[in-house]
Amino acid sequence: MAASKLARLLYQEGRAAEAEPLLIEHGFSHRLSTPVLCGGHASCNPAGGEGGRGRAKGRDDLLAIVDDVFPESMLAHLQALFDVDSPFWREHNYHSKSTGYFSYTHALDCPPSSNLDQIMHYLWKLAIVKFPEASRATRVEWWAHNRPHPSGHQLHFDSDNEGLGGVRNPIVTSVCYLSQGMGGPTLITDQNVSDSTLACTGWLVHPKKNRFVVFDGQVLHGVIPGRSFNPSHGSRRVTWMVAFWESITERGSAEEGPCASRNFPVEGQTKYTWCNSLFHKKDEWREEELSFDNHKSGADDAVSVAQVFSSVLRPGASEGEATGMPQYDACFQGF
Repeated sequence: MAASKLARLLYQEGRAAEAEPLLIEHGFSHRLSTPVLCGGHASCNPAGGEGGRGRAKGRDDLLAIVDDVFPESMLAHLQALFDVDSPFWREHNYHSKSTGYFSYTHALDCPPSSNLDQIMHYLWKLAIVKFPEASRATRVEWWAHNRPHPSGHQLHFDSDNEGLGGVRNPIVTSVCYLSQGMGGPTLITDQNVSDSTLACTGWLVHPKKNRFVVFDGQVLHGVIPGRSFNPSHGSRRVTWMVAFWESITERGSAEEGPCASRNFPVEGQTKYTWCNSLFHKKDEWREEELSFDNHKSGADDAVSVAQVFSSVLRPGASEGEATGMPQYDACFQGF
């Protein structure tokens, strides 16, 4: 762990020649490229641009960014729900190392029955503007994270129950950033689970309060550890993820403990308090008053990296494009 943290710091400070021996010593054959580990900072991304040996799909085929996505009252509602000190984290035992991934599912093929449904229907209509195939969705799955600035999230494919029993992807998935300027960027690549080669091109989307990024549900993505720290922005990277599915397996009662795709708690029949503000619809969020077309695009803020992965090289060699498909734990991701 100490070697990984030191290597990450060295890469982020442009000292790759000192970092590579650490990775060699610990058995890594591949790593995220220096521009990615630096979070797309201009000084570490001389290539820039779309470039690379990219696959057929480019940025506008794979992702869209909407800034100022939520009306003020809706944003405040979500920020209160997922505040770093809110009951949501405590009642799910989120910060315990023994607590794994957990999420909730809701139906989309019926009118909203709660204010959380209202918000997800709003995001669904926005997603359909960019990805018309999302109109086939009948279920929505959501989960949330609350992490310190230097914490990343491993590269992965979103899948029903984390891929147990076979990988099934959502139509589209999305991230809503509820905090300002904390944590590293989301990395979205052009690699899907059936590819036999590593990602060719990637895009880094930095956290920005009230930003919504929606992307192809089949692609490899993750979070790069934060590079620098500004205490004026707070202490945690708070995000709410929403995925839209044609179908997904629902797994039992919300009262049975954290697990993937749980049913939402029932009012008056739950031990939880975190959901008390969510059970009823809000009149001020009437659908006809929400604008789905006049949103502000933030797509130009996506930092393109023409090389996502690099082979780990002996000291003195020049960084080059990665080859082959390594074992997952042989690829250094910054942590």
